[in-house]
Amino acid sequence: MEPETAARAFEPASPAMLEGRVALVTGGTRGIGRAIAMSLAQAGAIVLVSGRDAAVGAEVVAAIEAAGGTAFCLTADLADDEAVGSLIGKSVAAAGKLDILVNNAGIDADAPAIDYDLEAWRRVLRFNLEIPFRLSQDAAQHFLARDGGVIVNIASVLGFVAVGEACSYVAAKHGLIGLTKSLAVEWGKQGVRVNAIAPGLIQTDMTSYLWQGEHADRYVDARIPLGRIGQPRDIGGAVVFLASDAADFIHGQTIAIDGGFLAT
Repeated sequence: MEPETAARAFEPASPAMLEGRVALVTGGTRGIGRAIAMSLAQAGAIVLVSGRDAAVGAEVVAAIEAAGGTAFCLTADLADDEAVGSLIGKSVAAAGKLDILVNNAGIDADAPAIDYDLEAWRRVLRFNLEIPFRLSQDAAQHFLARDGGVIVNIASVLGFVAVGEACSYVAAKHGLIGLTKSLAVEWGKQGVRVNAIAPGLIQTDMTSYLWQGEHADRYVDARIPLGRIGQPRDIGGAVVFLASDAADFIHGQTIAIDGGFLAT
C-alpha cells in the first residue's frame, strides 16, 4: 500500500469539513444533542434532528437554518419499537442518504441497587444500549450498501468508572463502550468507522442537580483539573472531528471529554 501524500495527510480542517454529508442525531432537540446538531450543521452537514417533541425539534431546525445550515426534524419517540425500527429509513427518505449516525439519546434513573426497580433497569438499558445497537444495525445496512459511513456513540465517563445509586446507567454505558469496540472490529474493513465519546460533567438541564448544588464548586475544584464544568459545545466539536476525514484512522475508540476527570 502506497503512503498517502503530504497534501492528503495534512489536509486542514475547515468550517465545511462535512459538506454534502447527512447526519442523524438522536435526542437532538436538547442539551448535548442540540449542540451536536448545531456543530454538525456549522461544519456543512445536512442534519436530521430526532426527538419526541416536534415543536422543540422545529426550534432547533430554525436555529440551524438561521445560521445558514440545512436541517430536518424527525419526530420519534424511541420508547416505541416501531419508531426505532423506522427511524433510519425515514432519515434516508428525508435526505436521500445517510452518512453519519450519532447515538445520543439516553436516560437515567438513579436509585440504590439493593431495591432497584427491574422495569427501570430494563428501560435504562434499552435506551442507552439496545436502541443504539438497533439503530447502528439499520444504519450499517445502508452504509455497507454505499461507500461506508460513521457511527458516533455518546457514552459517559461512567462507562469507565462507577458511582453509587446508578447501577443501570453505569452498566449501560460500560456496555456501550464495549459495543463500540465490537462493531468497529466487525465493520471497519467494510468502510464503517465506529467510535464513542464519553462526556464528563456537562452543563445541561439533565445534570442541573449536580452543577447547581452547594457543593458543586468544591467538586469541580477537586475532580476537574481544568477547573470548569463542560459545555454542550465541547461535545459538539468532538463529534464533528470524529465524523470527518480528519479522524479517518480513529476507529473503535472512546474519547473522554471530561476536563481531566478521569486523570484524577
